[in-house]
Order: sequence, then C-alpha cells, then structure tokens
Amino acid sequence: MAKAQAQLVSLSFPPPAPPSARPRHAPPLLNAAALRTGVPPYSAGVLVSLLRDCADLHGDDTDHRVARRLAPQLHSLAVRTGLSRDPRVTCALVDLLARLGRGPSCARLLHEAAEDGAKDAVLWNKHVAMLAEAEEWDEAIAVFREMQARGVPADGYTCARVLHACGRAGALREGRAVHAYALKLALDAHLLVPGFLAGMYAENADVAAATRVLDAMGAGSVVPWNAVVACCARLGLVDDALELAARMSRSGPEPNVATWNTVLSGCSRHGRDREALGVVASMLKQGLRPDATTVSSLLKSVANTGLLRHGMEIHCFFLRNQLEPDVYTGTALVDMYAKCGRLDCAQKVFDALEHRNLTTWNSLVAGYANAGRFDIALELVELMKKNRLDPDITTWNGLITGYSMNGQSSQAVLLLRQIKAAGVTPNVVSWTSLISGSCHNGEYEDSFYFCHEMQKDGVQPSLVTMSVLLRACAGLALQKKGKELHCFALRRAYDCDMVVSTALIDMYSKGGSLVSAKVIFESIQQKNLVLCNAMLTGLAVHGQGREAIGLFHDMWNSGLKPDSITFTSLLTACRSMGLVTEGWEYFDSMETKYGVKPTTENYACMVDLLARCGYLDEAMDFIERSPIDPGASHWGALLTGCSIHGNLALAEVAARNLFRLEPYNSANYLLMMNLYEYERMYDEAESLKYAMKARGVDSRPGWSWIQIEQGIHVFEVDGKPHPETAEIYEELIRLVFQIKKAGYVPDTSCIAYNVQEEEKEKLLLGHTEKLAITYGLIRSDASRAPVRVMKNTRMCNDCHEVAKHISSLCDRQIILRDAVRFHHFVDGKFREEGEKEKMEKEERKAVWALSY
Repeated sequence: MAKAQAQLVSLSFPPPAPPSARPRHAPPLLNAAALRTGVPPYSAGVLVSLLRDCADLHGDDTDHRVARRLAPQLHSLAVRTGLSRDPRVTCALVDLLARLGRGPSCARLLHEAAEDGAKDAVLWNKHVAMLAEAEEWDEAIAVFREMQARGVPADGYTCARVLHACGRAGALREGRAVHAYALKLALDAHLLVPGFLAGMYAENADVAAATRVLDAMGAGSVVPWNAVVACCARLGLVDDALELAARMSRSGPEPNVATWNTVLSGCSRHGRDREALGVVASMLKQGLRPDATTVSSLLKSVANTGLLRHGMEIHCFFLRNQLEPDVYTGTALVDMYAKCGRLDCAQKVFDALEHRNLTTWNSLVAGYANAGRFDIALELVELMKKNRLDPDITTWNGLITGYSMNGQSSQAVLLLRQIKAAGVTPNVVSWTSLISGSCHNGEYEDSFYFCHEMQKDGVQPSLVTMSVLLRACAGLALQKKGKELHCFALRRAYDCDMVVSTALIDMYSKGGSLVSAKVIFESIQQKNLVLCNAMLTGLAVHGQGREAIGLFHDMWNSGLKPDSITFTSLLTACRSMGLVTEGWEYFDSMETKYGVKPTTENYACMVDLLARCGYLDEAMDFIERSPIDPGASHWGALLTGCSIHGNLALAEVAARNLFRLEPYNSANYLLMMNLYEYERMYDEAESLKYAMKARGVDSRPGWSWIQIEQGIHVFEVDGKPHPETAEIYEELIRLVFQIKKAGYVPDTSCIAYNVQEEEKEKLLLGHTEKLAITYGLIRSDASRAPVRVMKNTRMCNDCHEVAKHISSLCDRQIILRDAVRFHHFVDGKFREEGEKEKMEKEERKAVWALSY
C-alpha cells in the first residue's frame, strides 16, 4: 500500500502542486496504476465526493480554472470506470457541469442516462430541479409530465420546483394537476411544497386559492405569506396585496418590514400612490420602524402624485430618525423634489450627497429638462462627463422628454439624430417620449408620423407607445386608425394590459363606437377604477345617463371605491339626461357615503347640471355657497345655462367674472355676443366686438371634419374652401329640398344677424357640420357605413333637425360629436333623446356658437 502511494502519479492530470500552492478543497490525486488496469480503486461514493469537491471550487479565478480543467477529466474517469451509469455519480456530475454553466452538457448527460435506462427517480428529480433553477419553466413541466407518464415518483423538493415553474410559466392547469399529485402522495406536508403551492396560485392571479393554502399552513413562517404578497404586488393586484397584509395582522403571522415594503412597491409601480401613505400608517401603527427601502418606495409614490408637502415630511422623518442614507434614498429624494417642481431643493439634496450614481444625475437632468430649463440640464450633462460618468440612453431620454413635453419637438428630433450619429441607439423609450410629447401638446398628426419613423428605425411600439397612440386617435376621433392599432395590440397580446384596454375604451368611446367600447369593457374580468372611469365617461358623452348610473352602482357593489373623476363622469351623465334629483343625491353623498371630497370639477358639474336644466337661481346660490373660490369653469357653466334659458341679467354677472378670469378666451365673448344679438341688443354686441379687438382676442373658428378612407376633410368657417365645394352645395340643396317635402322647417332662430329670413336660410346652409355630412354621403354611399362627423363647437338646433331628416331620407346612420357630446341619428330619430328631447332642443338653440 505504501509502495502504491509512493507511486502516485497522474496520467492525464497536471503534476501535484506543493501544499502551499494547492487551491482550497482540491480533490485527492488518483491512483494511476489502478486506472491503467481499468479497475476502480474506489467506490462510486468516492467519485461522487471528488465531483462535489470539484464543484465546490468557487473561490477566485484560479479555483474556477482548476475546476473547468478537472471537470472533463473526472467525467472521462467516470465513463472509463463504468461508474457513469451510477445515478449518484451522474447526479454529482450534472451538479458540477451546472455550476460551470454548461447547461446543454447537463441536458445531454441526463438524456443519455434515460436512453441507457440508468435514469432512476433521483436523476428524474434532479432533471426537473435543474431546469427550474435555469428558469426553463416549460421544459421543467414537460420533464415532470414525462416522469408521471413513466411512473417515476417525485419527491417533495421536485414538487416544489415544478410548482414554481407552473407559477412563472402561467400554467395554472398544470399547477393544479401537480397540487393533486402532491395531495395523492402526501407530499403537501413537505417543508417547501405549501409555500411554492401558494406562490403558484398567486402567480396565476388565483389569490383565493393561494389564501386557502396559506390558511391551511397556519400562523407559522412569514416567508410564504410575503411571497404571495410579492406576487400580488408584481402582478398589479394591489388590493389583494393590501388585503393579505391586513389578514396577516389579524390572524396570520405578524407582517414584518419586508411585507409592508413589498406592498409599498406594488402601490408605487401600479399607480396606487395615494394608498401608499395608508400602508406606512399601518406599518407605524404596528410599531415597525421604516427603513431606507420604505422611504425610497414612498418617495416614488409622492413624486408620482406631486404631493410636495408629504414628500418634505418624509424627508424630515428620514433625518429625525437618523436612517442610514444610501445612494437609492438620495436619488429618490432628488427625483421627488424635481417632479414636484422644487428644483432648488433637488439641487441641494444632490449637492449634499456623498455618493451619486448615474441614476441620481439622470433624475436631476430630467427634472431641469421637464421644467424647460435646458441650459442647466445640458450643463449637468457636461459636468457628468467631467466626473468620468458617460451619459447613457436614459440621460438623453430625459432631455428628449423635456423638449417634446415643452412643445419643442423639433429640438427633440434633432437631439435624437445627434445621439444616433454619436453611436447611441435610440430605444423605444426615446421614441415614445417624442410621441407622448406631441400628443400632450395636441399635435396628434405628429404622433403618428413619429410612430412611423420609429418603425422605420427598427423599433417596435411598446405597451406605453400603444396607449399614447390610442390617446391620439381618441383626440382626433380616428376610429379607423384606432382599429388598426387595436389589431396590432391583438397580434402582440397588448390588449391584455389594463392600460391599453383603458385606452381602447376611451378611443372607441370618443370615436363614436360605444358598442365596441362596451364589448372591450365587458371582456375584462378584473376591472380597476381607471377602466370603469373610462367607461363611465364614454357613457356620459354618449348621453347614456341611466346606464352610467347602473355602472356606478355595479362598481360600488363590487368593492371599487370611486374617486372625484368617477363623480365628474357620473354628474356629467346626469346632466346629459337632466337628472337633477339624482345629481343632487350623488353630490350630497360624496363625502358622507363614499368618502370622496368634492373637487373644483365636481362643483362645476353641479353648476352645469342646475343651469342647463333651468335652475339658474339655484345654480347662482350654489356658486355663492360653495366652500371653494368659483373659477372659470363655474361661471362658464352658469353663462351657458343663462344662454340656453335667456337670462340676460345672470349672464352678465357670469360674463364679468369670466372676462376677469379668462380675458383671452374668445368663447365667453362670442357667447355673450350671441345672447345680445338674440335679444336684439346690437349695440352691446358691437361693444363686445370692439373689446375683443382692443384686447387682441382672436375668435376660434368653427370647423367640422370627416375621415374618408385615409384622408381627413376639414370644413372651416371663413377658411380655405373644400376642392369639391360646388358639388357639396349642390347635393346639400337637393337634400334640403327633399326633406322639406317630409316636413322639415328651417329653424332660423340660430341666426342672430339682423337680415331677411331668406338670407338666414342661406346662412344655415353654410354650417360646417351640414357640409361634412353631405360630403360623407357623397363619398361613402356604396359602403353604407355610418357617417361620422366631428365638430369643435356646439351643434345648433337646425343642424340637429337636418341630420335627423337626412338619416331617414338616405337610410344612413349619422354620428356627430360636437364640443359637448355625441349625437346619434337613425331612421329619422335622435337615438338618445328619450324623454329629454325638448330640453336638448332648447339647449342647442342658444349654445350653437357664433363662429359659423
């Protein structure tokens, strides 16, 4: 034996190093004589030990190189000695290769073992675990399914890993099958299975099943509960995360700081920023001390909502409690102050930071850029370079966003081209910032142009890009373009995203297709508040008051808490149907029943509801008793109501306030001029005209437009005439002649000019919506599709009557969107008028606008 040990040499291994030079955990040398004879001197257990020792070489680079050199030699040794067929050796060899990052070699080894019939339960379980650890979820599930088909039993660890794979792959059906398998073999008692089982259900948004599993576990470890809370927060199920945290406080394991931080992260990532403050309150009530992660998440929520006072309180809390500062907290503070408009405070925090990373610099650059202070933003970029910190694409995106949001799209495009020439590739965020800025400034056509340029550049639209483009379609009421984007979203599975679904509902509602909006809304199972608000708004602008009220009650009964936007839409719906009693009830119960404090918009909606329905004295009294200072929206609503019902005295009171609050808004002057001329007070009307000229107020021209195929045709008062004007007027005169036979009588009360009746009828023919409807009938007669017309001012009563008669004469549906709402005409009837047709008629008579 001693002689054999003295002759220890390696035939294929490097010579032994002296003890001081050997790497840690180096495996013992092999018996060369035994290798020559082909007789293994050690058992499989020894070879397994060698393989494990080699896998444990995870120290410095030298150890790693030694492991990479030894691995193929040990593998060769296992094959030559015949021990490679031993499952334990194969398992250890797979571990070693996996540690070295040789996944394909591992898979091939396991496949060969299965073909040789040497793959027992240990290797099958190892195969599933290895695939799950490599995040090859579908393959892990497939191997587990093959195990079951071959009758190979799985252990608890394998069940846990495959449950994790089912969760991450979204394979709820397979996960339930694994659950049943675990129950059948009593593997649910395994230490890891319950936690991974709850996580699987949570990953698949089945929170009820996950909660049942957690309840069955009892109030033991907090880790499985935190895992489920984290899944809910990541998937946007913030309400479920909040409920689980509250449940833990009541009956489960006591939530810790990690629990609340996870919930806070979900709130900040999914637009539930106002709930974040309540989460911190619950955390403090429990006696837990917030850490730097808590502060960072909370500051992000504060930055999103612009609640500067709360942000400063959080900053003071951080300083008072002497929390350990880090670069992430400092960056969050800089970002919060920048987004809340306090760039002076952001600069002070930035200057006081001992450690800054690239994100810190980018937050400050973006803050100055969004505020329009591009000189300082560009100076910061140069300072970054002097500090040996190269600007990245996020830096440039901050500047592009600032330029585009401040109406300087040309500068944004120039910057984008410059960074591209410098070797920095613009990404989808760069282009989306450009598209979003154009949409924000009402330059909707530019949004589509930039989208086209983005795709030419090889960049595909993201979810955010899609939602912005849909908003542009809604702004222009481009339903055809919106349908194209909808098809694109379906191909990319973007329609499953809540933001895109909300944008689709808004686009179809504003494009005149309420039916399509309803179909999308009803197809979504998990509805949130933003989605319901979009549907409520759509119903309101289409005059579906009763249906909007029904939806509101469905929301409340389902547990969704309304906000001020909900009530704005609800009160608008009540206004469209003249539901004064219902409107009062909802407004009075906002705080008492629903816990929502009325905003300026809510008060303006109530004034509008009362004024349009003829309760002008009540509307004036409501303004005077309002706890907030009346703004332009309040007085504008009152002025509109006075115009409808001919109350000149109150109209003058409202107009005086409007001229003070909005001295350059031409609509207020035009409305009063219209009222004066309607009352034959021509001198007063002329005085207002002079006042407008003296102040330099330009009146907004009235226009209507219609989309035919891919072209937009605009009809503008005193604007450039349409190329086919002669043909349009010829057809319109013919239509008017025909509908007069059917009982149409021109309503010249819309024309306040002191001219002959015959001249007034001629002026009625020039109304832009009549021209657009006529052109739509001429150019789309073969398709029989609805004629969709958009108008920027209120529709007059005569145009309303003409549209009704034409829809009957031509057997075509006409959909017209004016400045307030949609009007649907089918078979000579106004579809939404119902019992409120008379009120609607009187309203249009006065508010048609003087800009024809």
